[in-house]
Amino acid sequence: MSFSTSRIAAGLSLDDVSKEFRVPPDTVSSWEAGTAKPPVQIASSLEFIGRMSAQEKSDGIKPAQAEFITTRDEGPLFTPEKLIKSKKRVADHGEVFTPDWLVQKMLDLVKGETERIDSRFLEPACGSGNFLVPILQRKLAAVEARYGKSDFEKRHYALLALTCCYGIELLSDNIAECRANMLAVFAEYLRLESHDELYRAASHVLSLNLIHGDAMTMKNADGGPILIVEWGYIGKGKFQRRDFRLDVLTGMSSFREERTLFAHLGSHEIFQPTESYPPMRVAELAAADVAA
Repeated sequence: MSFSTSRIAAGLSLDDVSKEFRVPPDTVSSWEAGTAKPPVQIASSLEFIGRMSAQEKSDGIKPAQAEFITTRDEGPLFTPEKLIKSKKRVADHGEVFTPDWLVQKMLDLVKGETERIDSRFLEPACGSGNFLVPILQRKLAAVEARYGKSDFEKRHYALLALTCCYGIELLSDNIAECRANMLAVFAEYLRLESHDELYRAASHVLSLNLIHGDAMTMKNADGGPILIVEWGYIGKGKFQRRDFRLDVLTGMSSFREERTLFAHLGSHEIFQPTESYPPMRVAELAAADVAA
């Protein structure tokens, strides 16, 4: 779909696109004319807006303009979000952040999974956590609904929710912000201080789950293979850790057994971790963070 087709389907003018994505009008015109290619994030966002436009029209609000609407009596209804950090980062890395209202709409498409405590999410270009933070918030809401009356269960299932959030990010400042943002949400929910064991355990989990690297090459910032840590809560305050290589895991999509799909499940190398660890308690995870 061409840029102009996506823009028209979304019900936006060239000026609307310029304002929404914080780019100069001349740049938008070059995308429209086909002399330059828009960042993938912007093109994808416009296509999604177009698909959502019919639903949004029933509310009388253009989806991409919703965050800029104001009223004379009540003041701003939506606060404009900063969708880019700099023009250079857009040009060099195609870095454009997804606005919060769009993130929520996209997550609502898989609402059941976002509200499952143990469902795993991997964001291959996680930025500062635009998707992962609201996913964690939804998971913690599920923890509160199911385990809010038991402090022990609440704390451990909240940590399980955190262990199920994964991200890969190319830029070092973004991954640092993402870890800080995720940790802040977790700590605020459980009212933790930085010296608490559970806070340090969560910090250790995030240092492993949120990876500074390139999802395209599947290499970390040091040039080694990206490792995905599988966490499992086995009850009674104990967590199990197994490490897998991302490049090996991606082979699972093409894996087929010759006879039946589930024959000899677990025998293929894809299902074998690169390393397994003995069960660990929160105190041991916290100690690992201190050691790191």
